[in-house]
Amino acid sequence: MSLGSVVRAEGQVRVLIVDDDPETAADTVSVLDGCDSLDVAAVDDPIAALDAHAESPFDCIVTEFEFDGTAGLDTLLRVRESPNPPPVILFTRLDSEDVVHEAFAAGVADVVDKRSTDVKLAVLAHRISNAVVAARQSAELDELYAWLRVIAEQSLVGLYVIRDGRIEFVNEYLSNLLGYDTDEVVGRPITDFIVEEDRAIVDESLRNRDHGSVESMSYTVRVSDRTDELTTLEITGQRAAVDGEPVVVGTAMDVTARLESERLLRRSERLTRQIISSLPDMVFISEPTELDVVYINDQFESVWGRDVSLLYENPHSFLELVHVDDRDQLRRAIDEMFVDIRDGAVDEQYEFEFRFIPEGSETIRWANARAVPLLDENGDVTNILGVMSDLTERISHERELAQQNARLDAFARVLSHDIRGPLSVAQGRLELARELDDGSHLDYVERAHQRITDVVEDVLSLARDGRSVLDAEEVSLADAAATAWEMCSPNAGHVRCEVGELPVVEADESRATRLFENLFRNALQHGQSDRDDASTASDDSELVIRVGALPSHRGFFVEDNGPGIPASIRDHVFDSGFSTKDGDGNGLGLGIVRQIVDSHGWIIRVANGGSGARFEVLFDPVGEAGATD
Repeated sequence: MSLGSVVRAEGQVRVLIVDDDPETAADTVSVLDGCDSLDVAAVDDPIAALDAHAESPFDCIVTEFEFDGTAGLDTLLRVRESPNPPPVILFTRLDSEDVVHEAFAAGVADVVDKRSTDVKLAVLAHRISNAVVAARQSAELDELYAWLRVIAEQSLVGLYVIRDGRIEFVNEYLSNLLGYDTDEVVGRPITDFIVEEDRAIVDESLRNRDHGSVESMSYTVRVSDRTDELTTLEITGQRAAVDGEPVVVGTAMDVTARLESERLLRRSERLTRQIISSLPDMVFISEPTELDVVYINDQFESVWGRDVSLLYENPHSFLELVHVDDRDQLRRAIDEMFVDIRDGAVDEQYEFEFRFIPEGSETIRWANARAVPLLDENGDVTNILGVMSDLTERISHERELAQQNARLDAFARVLSHDIRGPLSVAQGRLELARELDDGSHLDYVERAHQRITDVVEDVLSLARDGRSVLDAEEVSLADAAATAWEMCSPNAGHVRCEVGELPVVEADESRATRLFENLFRNALQHGQSDRDDASTASDDSELVIRVGALPSHRGFFVEDNGPGIPASIRDHVFDSGFSTKDGDGNGLGLGIVRQIVDSHGWIIRVANGGSGARFEVLFDPVGEAGATD
């Protein structure tokens, strides 16, 4: 038979017939298979139906009411426990209205009379399609509702529904704002949570919206939680209808922090005005496209020595007090700033530095002016905010700091120069100790490290305290020279140092050792390399450094048999930075020697040793330092 036009569910619909009468089941399957949208199968008891659905889910189940076995409709309805349960249609002989009531009470989707007519099978086909469409729509609505529920619960604003003045729905965000659990809020009058002074606002708003006099409203009220802590809410509401009854739906936002921020902003604006008026710097506000002053604080008069009113009358009049060498440049820079702003090429900040002479004064002062364009929400310049600071004191301090930095740089260079020798000894002895497994070299390493410590403390103390001589005591110059040579010898190569008899004097031991170290290094750097480069040097030539006492022990000398020091440069060898080694020397060594000698009150001179360089240090400054023939 033809089923005619059937309302079709989208896609193929799988139908399971459950009937223990094989003939009836076969007829039903045969007829329903005539509908292209239905894919029909049959089983003869509810248990088999549950198993079949579990193995491959059906879109609809059509069942008898009673079976010969023990299982019945109630058993088959357990299919509702499965995910996405299909609708169940009861297809049986309706001999009693009680069967219909019982079936719908049990949860079937529809009931169709089974008494034999072709019309009943056509009705069944329509009912199947309708039930599947309804089930699918219900599932989609359930999913949509679930999503809406998630959105409502995770919303960053409070959501509510009020019916007859009582809360019918509230999301978790709003219930948290109210300070209660959601189930404690639903069903209660909204005014229970409003502070008494604000309840009239809410009552009037709800009445107006309930009666249709207004569609929506917005107002701010305070609510209190169970601890009486107050929160300010901004509430919006919209009139709506649910099941034909008026309700109010809306949002609630916590504006406590915003209102507090606005209060603080107003207070900040007041304070800003007070601060600007009391700043030591000059603060001004100009029109955006030309130098037309709209505000300036009272510091203009104290800085420039002129009445503020003059600047309002003639904003360019301050240029008369700008130093003549800076005036035109400052005027051009200001004009260029306003040209940029008019052309839309706005920088974040404009800075000007210039000199000026306050009216009635002859003192030149330095100023720094910074101009910042103020922008509105569209990025357009509304005004120019300027701040001018008097830099005179700062520039004076900067110059002093520059001088101090120069001195510190000199100390750093001296320190770097004087620790090279001890550091070289330590490195060399450590390598020997590792190669030879000889611990005795570690004693030299320890002494080298101690020497480095002494040099560092000496230089830093001099830089920090400005003291010339530290810890003066009886010092054996022979021991100081021996210690110094130990620090220099690793780099000496085939060089011999002979230390003769030397006096014991009042001196700073660490600095006396540094004196010898620098003299020895000077001999090694100039004497040895110059001998190696000399074309007249023989293969067995050897540089010899000698240290000895001057007659009557009034001083000592350090000499070598190197190429010597030309007479033309002897007056400059003690100048800091002077070197005869282009690119190889820093010229610090003999300068350090001169400083140490001067700090002890001694005198050093370059003497003519006949062959090589000879330095003489005199304890008793009789005569003048310098070169002797």
